[in-house]
Amino acid sequence: MKPTYDLKLIKGLMQQGSWGMTLSAEDGAIELGFEDDDVYDCIVNHLEESHFHKTMASEKKAALMQDVYYITYEGQQLYVKLQVSVDVVVVSFKKQ
Repeated sequence: MKPTYDLKLIKGLMQQGSWGMTLSAEDGAIELGFEDDDVYDCIVNHLEESHFHKTMASEKKAALMQDVYYITYEGQQLYVKLQVSVDVVVVSFKKQ
């Protein structure tokens, strides 16, 4: 299985400022002590294709796919779920 979205596209969109987080992802980041800049740094500067775990259909919008990555960042094992509609959306950002 391979990701639905090219990681270079995701990183490029985020570098252009075209990204946001769901409330769930924001809450998860806050619980881990991370701010928006940390989420950005984790994805843009540290996430690699080798961190890819699976792709899945969105539970809320079945036509959208979401890519799941497992990454260790700042000593935390994270579950990061990403989708692209117009912008990058960080759907989940939480401890594995």
